Amino acid sequence: MAIEHMDRVQVRKVRSADTTRLHVEVRGPEDGPTAVFSHCWSTSLASWSPVVRALDAGMRVVLYDQRGHGRSQTPLTRAGYGTEKLADDLCAVLAATVPRGRTAVVVGHSMGGMSVLAAAPRQEFADRAAAVLLTNTGCTDLVARSTALPLPGALSQLGARALLRATLPLGAHNPVTAAALRYLVLSPEADRRAVELTSRLVRTCAGVPRGRWGAVLAELELSGPARALTAPTVVVAGGDDAFTPPWHAHRIGSLVGRCEEVREIPGTGHMGPLEAPEALAGLVGRLAADHLGAEPAAA
Repeated sequence: MAIEHMDRVQVRKVRSADTTRLHVEVRGPEDGPTAVFSHCWSTSLASWSPVVRALDAGMRVVLYDQRGHGRSQTPLTRAGYGTEKLADDLCAVLAATVPRGRTAVVVGHSMGGMSVLAAAPRQEFADRAAAVLLTNTGCTDLVARSTALPLPGALSQLGARALLRATLPLGAHNPVTAAALRYLVLSPEADRRAVELTSRLVRTCAGVPRGRWGAVLAELELSGPARALTAPTVVVAGGDDAFTPPWHAHRIGSLVGRCEEVREIPGTGHMGPLEAPEALAGLVGRLAADHLGAEPAAA
């Protein structure tokens, strides 16, 4: 594991079980209560920036790029993709950044939440996860439940599968692509900064890993692993989330062992960390205070 420092950010290169290299960043005081963040499909750890800025300065924050995203390594073959790989990567990051005997709040957005659910049955996850926050995520029936494409019945599902698996370049940011992204993953009330950041993040994700991860999402089934999640858990949904509608949050809440709350945030879409960062930071702070003995985060 290589370590370097950049502007008070500790950068680590962590190897997953199959040796895939993961880019990890650690911020904040080394002895602070720790929160580990796992980001969504087609973005990078930068998608958590608004939430991190809203956290209490005493929090220790761990962020990583999912494989095939950001500055993490892209697998060369299809064998490098799958829910078990998501679990491998999260467990590798936890082992590298949460010392044995310490625990953390583990936070997942969309595919990052699926990483948490996939890892839930593993002892190395259970040993380090004191509490969990899942936002805008699902464990099953992603295609069937999506309302992102206004097409009838089977056509909607066929279109959703094609969209998830697509590897074509997304093109430059312009009013048309911005409007399409807003429609698919943001709420009508999302501000310009959220739209622009979403566009920039998605456009920087390479087409092949985007499509291969999309194929995993199209067939996602993590109901069994979700039942193995025993850490205290809060699940958040966006009231206008068409990609993972609120049904998913309630479904997860019914499966996990210790659901503390299912919260629906009105007027927000799929990009909760960009659309409701203060609310999510407040929940991270509450979980840290309740389960790590930390002071609540500023909201």
